[in-house]
Amino acid sequence: MEGDAKNEAPLGGDMPPPGGVRRWRKEQTRRALLEAARAVLARRGLAGLTTREVAAEAGVAVGTFFVHFPDLDTLIETLLDERIAAALETAFATLPETDDPVDRLVHVARKLYESYDSEPDLSRHYLSASLFHTNPHGPAERRMAEFREWVTRCLTQAEAAGTSAPVDPVLAFTGYFSLYFGILVAGLRGQLDRAAQLRLLEDSLRRLLTTEGPA
Repeated sequence: MEGDAKNEAPLGGDMPPPGGVRRWRKEQTRRALLEAARAVLARRGLAGLTTREVAAEAGVAVGTFFVHFPDLDTLIETLLDERIAAALETAFATLPETDDPVDRLVHVARKLYESYDSEPDLSRHYLSASLFHTNPHGPAERRMAEFREWVTRCLTQAEAAGTSAPVDPVLAFTGYFSLYFGILVAGLRGQLDRAAQLRLLEDSLRRLLTTEGPA
């Protein structure tokens, strides 16, 4: 199947990685499929996004598509994961200089909401498809593990600094993610604008993580 890609090694500065030409060629084909999918989405929308259309746009056989992506949902998951990865990179690079964990958690959520809103139809399709079916080896699961690790570390550091109430980090992450996800869905459904999303998330987190004891 990989014979659809060019057999020649790249020239000039575009050299193959340490894995060799075969590995480079496979990655190039995968990138071509992702770029083709975005071109089809731009031209025909989500309804026109089919494995046949994507393969034709990339100039490869339909069978080659399935070498790289087992189904269309995995392709969509990968497209969204690229957006989410970029959003998280920006969010972590621009974290507010504060010890307040709520400010940091809301800042990251804002960047993620913006990422999902950049392709709302794709986001709705993926979230709907993933509610009762997840890919344990897909990019979303790996991204979730990284995100969980960062949130847990943020809350643990805040508790040590006295800027957050003592909480079980795992339970706190579950609470945070439940709020984040519910508010994300409400935004994609048009029930909350961005300001309302962030206000609701911040108010809820302050109740969850307050350092104040009972009156």
